[in-house]
Amino acid sequence: MFWITSTLIVFISAVAYECDAESTLNCPYDPKHKSLQRILCKRHTNNHSCCSGVTFMPEERKPEGLSVEDDGKAFTVSINHLSQGDGVYWCGLRNGTNVIIKLAEKTIKSSINFVWSIMRWLIFVLLVLTVISTHVCCRGKKAKE
Repeated sequence: MFWITSTLIVFISAVAYECDAESTLNCPYDPKHKSLQRILCKRHTNNHSCCSGVTFMPEERKPEGLSVEDDGKAFTVSINHLSQGDGVYWCGLRNGTNVIIKLAEKTIKSSINFVWSIMRWLIFVLLVLTVISTHVCCRGKKAKE
């Protein structure tokens, strides 16, 4: 039973890691804005008019953890790990006068939190079953002696 539980924990960890792999946000824009600076931002939970994020130009190297694909009509941001945590993320463009054009908004949640919220109870049940089966097994051996 110990080996089954250990194997299951390793398997669950691998699945949870893969589930946390990537979240995407599609940001369509007018082709005339192709050369504007891109923005990816996470809205603050206590002040919805503020956010924390990154800016980048289309031809620049992207910040670590982000990959961006641009087809001239939209850019799609793939977030490899939610370093800022779950929340509302939005993307936009910043023009030459620092006016931000908001393009899209999406609530992004880390899948690992959902997977873990379910799996921890399954692991707990397996742990209890392991303890009970070990107790019953040891008790049976003592009775035979």
